[in-house]
This record gives sequence, C-alpha cells and structure tokens, in this order.
Amino acid sequence: MNILSKLVWGISVKNVGVNAREESRSKKRNKEIELLIQHATELFKKSFPNPKNIPSKQDFESRWQRFLDSCDKTIGTKKNYRLAFNYAVKTLKQYKENYGWPYSPPSYLVSHKEPQQLRTKSWLNQAWAVNDFYQHWFNNLLCSSTPQSTKEIYRNLLLSLVFHSGHCFDKVILSFHHQLTNDSLILHHWSKHVFSALELTTTQLNTNCKINGEKKTIQTCYLHPITLGLLRRWLKCNKNGWTPPSEKKLCHFLKGGETQSDNFPNTLKSFCQAAIYTTEHFDSVELSQALVEYRIGKIKSYGIGPDNLARISQPKVNELNHFEFDVTATNTSRPQSNLAAAFKPACDQHFFTKFKACFYQDKTQTKKLTSNTIRFELNTLLTQQKWSLGERILLKWFIHKSHSCASSTLKQYHASLTRRWLHLCQDCDFSQIDAESLEHIYEATIDKIEKKHSQEYFAKRLKDLHSFSVFNGYLPEISVHYFHQDVTQRHTRAGFIDEDLFLALLNHVDKLNDLGNDEKGCLKSLCIISYRCGLRLSELMKLQLKNIEVSDIGWINIRDNKYGSNKTASSLRKVPLYPLLLEHESDIIKQHLSQKKLLSKAPASLAFSFGQNPYQPFDTFQVSAFVGNTLKALSGLQHFVFHHLRHSCFSRLQLIFELDNQELSNIPNLCAYSTQQMESIKEVIKGRSLQNGYFAIAAFAGHESPEMTFSYYFHFSDLISYLKIKRAEFTLTTKQKIMIGMTTKYQIKDPKHNHLDYLIKKLNVMVLPSTVKNGVTVDHIHQTVSNNSLTLCYRVLEEYQKGVSLKEITHQYHIKQKDLDKWLANAHFIKSLQTNTAIPQSRHFTKAREHLLLPAKLTSNGENQLINKLIVKLRSEYKTNKTVLSDMLAYALNNTSVSKSGIYFNDPKKLKIFIETFSFMIPKSSWRAITLYHQNSIVLNEWESALKSIRKRQGKKSKSKSKLAQGAVRLEFISPNEEKLKKQHGYKKYSTHTLQYLFHMMGIMMLKNNTMPKNTQQQKTNTIINPPRVRNALVRLV
Repeated sequence: MNILSKLVWGISVKNVGVNAREESRSKKRNKEIELLIQHATELFKKSFPNPKNIPSKQDFESRWQRFLDSCDKTIGTKKNYRLAFNYAVKTLKQYKENYGWPYSPPSYLVSHKEPQQLRTKSWLNQAWAVNDFYQHWFNNLLCSSTPQSTKEIYRNLLLSLVFHSGHCFDKVILSFHHQLTNDSLILHHWSKHVFSALELTTTQLNTNCKINGEKKTIQTCYLHPITLGLLRRWLKCNKNGWTPPSEKKLCHFLKGGETQSDNFPNTLKSFCQAAIYTTEHFDSVELSQALVEYRIGKIKSYGIGPDNLARISQPKVNELNHFEFDVTATNTSRPQSNLAAAFKPACDQHFFTKFKACFYQDKTQTKKLTSNTIRFELNTLLTQQKWSLGERILLKWFIHKSHSCASSTLKQYHASLTRRWLHLCQDCDFSQIDAESLEHIYEATIDKIEKKHSQEYFAKRLKDLHSFSVFNGYLPEISVHYFHQDVTQRHTRAGFIDEDLFLALLNHVDKLNDLGNDEKGCLKSLCIISYRCGLRLSELMKLQLKNIEVSDIGWINIRDNKYGSNKTASSLRKVPLYPLLLEHESDIIKQHLSQKKLLSKAPASLAFSFGQNPYQPFDTFQVSAFVGNTLKALSGLQHFVFHHLRHSCFSRLQLIFELDNQELSNIPNLCAYSTQQMESIKEVIKGRSLQNGYFAIAAFAGHESPEMTFSYYFHFSDLISYLKIKRAEFTLTTKQKIMIGMTTKYQIKDPKHNHLDYLIKKLNVMVLPSTVKNGVTVDHIHQTVSNNSLTLCYRVLEEYQKGVSLKEITHQYHIKQKDLDKWLANAHFIKSLQTNTAIPQSRHFTKAREHLLLPAKLTSNGENQLINKLIVKLRSEYKTNKTVLSDMLAYALNNTSVSKSGIYFNDPKKLKIFIETFSFMIPKSSWRAITLYHQNSIVLNEWESALKSIRKRQGKKSKSKSKLAQGAVRLEFISPNEEKLKKQHGYKKYSTHTLQYLFHMMGIMMLKNNTMPKNTQQQKTNTIINPPRVRNALVRLV
C-alpha cells in the first residue's frame, strides 16, 4: 500500500468513526427526548386529567402553575425544561382547537445563544496589524515612481477592492478574482453607481436570484473610483507570461511576500475580516456594527438582482390591456381542465388513519407483512371512494414504489412523507396550482424540518413523488434545477417594488372593469398597507375594524381571532398606520374604512372584504395572484409576488434609518417620503429606545430578531454600505490620480472633467438594461371616488325604513340627494307592482313585509358568495349589453310573485331570450323549469327547444279533454345549498331567491321611473299598496 492509499484509507476510517459517533449521539438524544415527552405527558395529564371538562379561569391558572412546579422539581437542564414546556403549550393549543378551551396558551420558550463578538482582543490585534499594512502599501502605491509589474498591478487592484471598495468577505474576493482571471468580469452602472454582479458558489449562503430558471447567489459588488482606476490599469497592462495566483495562495499573494508581524492574519478570511477596521475608520465613513458584520459576511443579507435594480433609475412600466380582477392563472404545461372535476376538492379527515393501517398488520396475524400485502391494501383503499387529488397522488406513488421497495422501506417513506404531504394537500388545491406557487410550498415545507439529515431524506422522497406526479399529468413541472441543487439550501425571494411601479399598480386597479369603486378602494387599501406597513396578506385577511385604532396614528393590532392565527409568537404586535402613508394613500385608506364602518357598524366585522357579506374573508389566493400577475406584467420581471410589497416596506425602512436625507433624495424612486415624514417615521417606530434601530424594525415586522429581517427582507445592505464607504475622503494630487488610472494629464485640464464619467467611458461600463421596452412614465395619481354600490343602497334604504331623516342619510353616507330620491321612488314603484289575479296582491312583498321597501336579506354564506360572483359578471356585461339586460330585468320584476317561486313565462321565445341573455353569468345547469299545461301546448316543440339542457319538473297538467293552449313555465334558480337542505329537511327541491334579490336591488338603483313596461292589467291598477309615511324629498307615485 503506497503512502497516498494509506492516507485515503486513514481518512475514510476516520470519517466512519466520526459518523458512527454522531449517529450514536443522535440515537441517545432521541431516546432521551422520547422519555422526556412521556414524563411531560404524565405531568400534564396529572394537572389536566380530562380535556372535555373545561376548567374555570382561576382553576386553569392554579393547575398550570402546578404543572410548572412539577417541571421545576423533576426536570434538570434548561434544554429539557424548554422541551417539556413547549410540549405543554402545543397540547393546550390542541385543547383549544378540539375542545373549545377559551384560554390562549403562552408563547413557546425560545433560547438564544449569546452572539459571538467580533471586536475581541485577538481581532483588534489583527486589525491593527492589517491597518499598518494598508498605510505602508497605499503610501508606496502613491509615491511609486517606477513602472509596476503585472503582478503588482493585480495585487494593487485586489487590495483596493478590499480596502477602498470595502468588500471584506472572502467569498466576494474569490469570485472577483475568478471572473477577472477568466476574462468574464462584466461591469454595469445605474445612476453612475458602477458594479459587477458576482456569483457566489457556496451552500452556506441563501440563493437570491433566478437566472435562466436556476437559483443562484448573486452579490452586487459596487466599486470605488480608486478601484475602477486600478482596474483600468490592469486591463491595459501586458499579461503575457503571468500566471494568476491560486485561491489557496491568494492571502500570501496579497501580503506581497514581505515579512509581517506575528499578529498578521494567515488566511484570506481573517485578513478580510480584519481589513474592515481600516475601511470603517476612513474619514467621513460611518458604518453601523450591523453593516460592518454584513461586509465581512458574518451577517447574511441578500440584494435584488440586476434586472430589478435597473428599475430604480429606469422607472417606466409596460402598458396593460387587461382590466379584470377575477383572473384564473392556468398552467399550460399540463392538461388541467378536467382535474378539478375529477377529484374531490378537500382531504378526508380520516384518510391518514386508513392509510396508516395499510402499513401495519393486526397482531393476530402470523404472516409476515410484505410489499405485496401493502400494495393490496393500498389498491383496496384507492377504490373505496373518490379521494382528493393529493390523496390519490400519494396512494398511486406508494403503489408504484411497492413494486421495487421492501415493506420496511415503504414504512420509512410513510413515516417521513405522509403527514407532511397531507398538510400540503390541506393548504393548496393541486388541481389549480401553478409551478411557482408549488415550488414555494415545497421550499416552505422543507424549511420547517429542523434536522439537516431529515431535510435531505424528505427532499429526496419529495423529488421522487413530484417526478411521478408530473409524469402522470397530475402536477406542473417546476424549475429543472430545483431538485438538482442542494434542496436544503434556502432561497431568499429578493425583490423590491419601486415607487413608480407601485403607483402604476394602484392606477391599474382603478381601471378594473369587474370591480365596483368600493371594491377597488378595498384592493388598493390592501396593497397600500402591505407596501407601507409590511403586513402579511394573511394578517390583512383577518383584520377586523376593532383592530384599527381611531387616532392620528391609527395603530393596527395584529391579533389572533376566529378568522386566523398569527404566524409566530413574534407576530403579536402593534403597527402604526397613518405616519407611514403618503397623503393620497391616507385618503384612500380613510375613505375605505369610513365606508366599511357605515355599511357594517359592528366592530367585529372585517376591515377588508369583497361583496355583500362583511364577515366573509376575501380570497387571499385571488388577491395574491392578481397583484403578482399585475406587477409582473407592468415591470416585465417574473419573480414579483404580493409578498414583495412587504419586502419593499422593510428595505425602505432600512434606507431611512441608515442613509442621510440628501442621499435618499438623490434616488427618489426608492423612497417618496419627505424629510419631515422620514424623521416622523423613525420616531414612531423606534421611539425613545436606545436600542439599535434594527431591533425596532424587526419588532415592527413581527420577527423574533433582526437576523430574520436581514436574511430575507433587507435588500439594500450592499447599496447602503457602498454609499457610506464612498463618503471616504482621499486627498490625492493630480499626479497620483493619473498614476492610479483615474484620469489622464489631458483630461485633468478640462474644467468640466469628471473622473467617474471618464472611467465609465474608458472601461466600457454599460448602463444596466431595463426589461421594459417602449414603456410609459407613471406621472399621475388616480383617486377612486366611492360609487353607489348595491350594499350601500341596501344600507341607506334600511336607515330610511328606521326613520332616519334624508338629510342625515345623505351626509352620513356621502351620497347625493338626487340619487337617494331616485332609489326611494324606484323602491316604491317596485313595491306597487301587483299580480293580475282577481284579488291583486303585491308581487314582491308578503303580508308580513308589506310595511318595508327592501327584499329580505340573503342569509346563507353560499348565497352571499353566489351574488358576489353574479354582480362581478353582470357589472362587466352591462356596459356592452345594456338595453337587452334592462328589458329582461323589467320582465323579471313584472312576472314574479311571492306566492310562487321562479319567473313566469307564457312565451317560449321570451324564455329563450331570457336564458340566453343571462348565460354569461348563469349556466343552464343552475336553472330548473316547472312546466305548466304542456300536454296540450300548441308550441310544445318551441318549449322543448327553449328548455334544452335545463332540468325540468312537471307542474300543473292539462286535463285530457281541455282545449289546445299555449302552456307556461316557471323558471327557478336552484339554490347552491339544495343538496344539503334536501338531506337536512327532506325537501324535494329548493330554489333560492338570490336572483330575485339581485333583480329587485338592480331595479331600485337603475330603473328610470315610469319607463318600465308593465302588463296591461298592471297598468290599469298601478297603485301603491300600504305606502309608508312620505318624508322630505320623496315624491309619492300615483
């Protein structure tokens, strides 16, 4: 055995031993945790023996204290105590959810290690040694009179990159060195800020950009003018015969071969970390400790990609030609038209129990469990009922794996994958999800797993399962590089929405055709609060009116409620609202909130909702999809999602806290605040606290520590630190400037000469290209004016029915007197419509409601959701088909009756026109026709043609000896809850008055009085039945 073989053998044996010891320790700790959980369970059950018996508040507190005392006495280490305590908190949360306990459990215990200090004695000794080295090197560089060799020029360039440009992270230096020696260094600039986008190839850092579908870590390396001058000299020098130093010898190369003091660093990493001391002590440079540690790579923060960066100086946007909010994103890579209908939409709550039983056999069985047995059980389960798409994928995949895996392997797969996959099924609809959303969900699931080896094992199973699903056409393909990289490497979705792009988003919302102005105001308010205050979409969804304080600041309380829970314990916070808004944004928010409070005065109603029901949360997926798609279309950048509004808020706050007002005013597209408002924002967020501002921002964001905010939300740490380092003052003579390549003796004579412009020209630095071609400038603000919505109309007439004066109504609800007069006149007119029977009866009001002006409210959530959809569709169609829709509306109001369901038709042609007119919003499957006297109808074929594909039910029959007649139909709108109500109450059928409600309210708002056609008999007896007392401007109709 030669020396090399012995060495390799020795290393492999050593690795085997290390791995064995790690595995042994892991098994031992897992056993300890298992015993500790058993002990904690016993202590908890001793204090709370029966979860079904809910204790009183006093009893609960005493029992909880008893549990804590027991833990203090029986558990030794802090680590074990924390584990037992957190187990009890988790159990209490389960009791709250399953048994309705009214007590909120305390927050989980979290321990933090003291962060390792940078400025230790050892580091200071190294920093002083490196500072002496810098002074000696830079003085020699400026005083040198002899031509320098290629080696010296290259060394000078790298040292300037470290000291003058402030790049003290060894990974950045190595990447710059690699690109420079391979002639692949590309320079760009925006607003004359010159940089190179460097790729850092290490799994220790998050990825932050997607390039050609592949996730990469891109560092924006800004360059100081001195560094640019030395780079120009390097590019001009003769490199023939020169060999660049290897990465391992780069530190020795930078030393220059000179003997240094004992304290001088021996590695590139320690040399760079010590060099930051010199950089931060340049005149006029003021780097906070956080930025110092960011520059040396100790604090991780990730900038935006070059394409996003280009928007800061080139803010034009694309013109859009789609103006619909209700847009369903589809994936063209798979046939998904039949997926939603082919599978049950939700997961079965008993599926996991049934699925788990397939991997374990009854103890009475003596035969060994085999993969064939498991496959048989899974096939049986597959055919038992109609499963959701996610459940079916899981079943099919395990059946597929059972052909090649042993039973023990299948059990391991089940233990690692099943629960997590079923959680995914609960969180998303696989039949509708797109590739980007699916990839994001995969990442979030992997991130939740704490242990690295568990992450890797699960990720490999997930890769196999996803590939199987794509092959069978169940799921969309995701990035081809996603599973080929280290899937445990986290990804920071770096993105910043500039001021002009956000303004374009608000303007686009104003142009939507399928939303009313109140709904537009709601959607804009959601975007504004997320963009300015950093609230998550889930937090906005559950926000109630009572959570927004009525004050000049407008504090928003982020609390758990029945609509949702906070993401983490740190999410429990108060956020200021109005100090962070621009003037026009404040007007939009105030207008929306005042309108909400007028329409629903209950403080528990939601602050943001679309449609009729103020207690129905909005669809977060729909809002997120619309905002994300709009931002992508406006900017041409495909990485934007709704959550980048939140990213932009915290990145902007970092700019405000770190940069001078003058520096920010030079880049107006980053921040639109005035100097006075920025000072006000800093005061309201930080207050009088002496703590670092980064902790205040982290608390504002709902993060446990600034580490999370830096890693995922601060995207301008590179720019801020560069601008601060660029403040450094270097007194250089003309000769020195020429010598280091910043200018020439000819250029220096020009009084208009600018060193930076000259370097940009000589180095062929390209302007950062924008993704927007032939875009438009955003230079105006659309202000949404509240219009008269159906909800507002109903609320106003309710107030009128209660006896509120017309003057007070118009003032309180901000509506015009003429609009109110019109509504009241139309309401009385519709109320006056009567049947053509011998004893005329009101068509729209029963005896019990004859004193009212409005139709009965919709009661079920299903009906409220249905009418919201109908209004959206009707709103966009009405503009192009106004005449026909008005005629059909008039017909419906004249041919309905409270004594019979549906709309009466005695002419098949009229029926056909009616069904076709409303086909854009009501499919034929939602109609039911009650046929009347069709046996002897002379137009039976015409009735059959009109009712084609519509469910029919026989009503009154013709007598056998009766004469031929026309026949008739009552057209009913089937209730969305019909099947449920039929089972609960034994009904044979159940129609809904949703359509009559919509027609009635449309009539009140839209009819021009005395122009609606009426039946001949109706015209003769058009008198008001029991008219209410007429007040103020109401003109009585006779």
